[in-house]
Amino acid sequence: MFANTFPFSWRALVPVDFTLEAYEALFSERGFLRPIINTTVLGLITVFVGGLIAAMAGFAFATFDFRFKNLLFIVVLLTFMVPPEVTIIPLYSMIDQAGWVNTWQALLLPGLANALIVFLFRQFFADVGPDLYDAGRVDGAGWFRIFFSIVLPISKPVLIAAGLVLFLSVWEQFLWPLVVAPRPEFRMIQVAISLSIGQYQVLWNQLMAGAMIAALIPILLILPFQKYYISGLAGTGSKEG
Repeated sequence: MFANTFPFSWRALVPVDFTLEAYEALFSERGFLRPIINTTVLGLITVFVGGLIAAMAGFAFATFDFRFKNLLFIVVLLTFMVPPEVTIIPLYSMIDQAGWVNTWQALLLPGLANALIVFLFRQFFADVGPDLYDAGRVDGAGWFRIFFSIVLPISKPVLIAAGLVLFLSVWEQFLWPLVVAPRPEFRMIQVAISLSIGQYQVLWNQLMAGAMIAALIPILLILPFQKYYISGLAGTGSKEG
């Protein structure tokens, strides 16, 4: 693989002997399909459950007035400044005390409350205006009906943007799944790729093949929805400044 790298030659970018051996080894010898399924299923659950939680929280921050509302929102924003590596030890301690090590709960629950997604929804709903909600209230609709029947249908751009962000956050996880669920049946795709790096050797062909698969799936998801993704992020600027 590095024969034409030093000195660099165009042959380093073009496969001379084309083969799918690395991909076959990933699926037949290393069981790479299981991590792909695990990560995809966990990502989809996070998108639907975490997206709903964030949408409801953002709607509450944008629509209702309650005690300590601004303070709570500031706390949400401050969580952006906390790197995940700082919280991994206390979070693992909580998961261990609950008996959730090597369980799906440990992989799923910490990612459901995402401050960035709450912020995106709050900014989007703040620009909608109260007139639409008042019309629903006049017709006798409760807040839950307004949220599910009026608010969510007009939130397509931010819903898609939030879904993509949540899915990619799960897809790119490495340290947390490695620490909290190291057993093979809970293995995530980034952890599976790292197994190509052994103690005494690096299986470069399998490492590159795994990285190609890990990059291809998010790209295939983003490309069809990129205009919604961009408009969802760009349209979350609040008029309040």
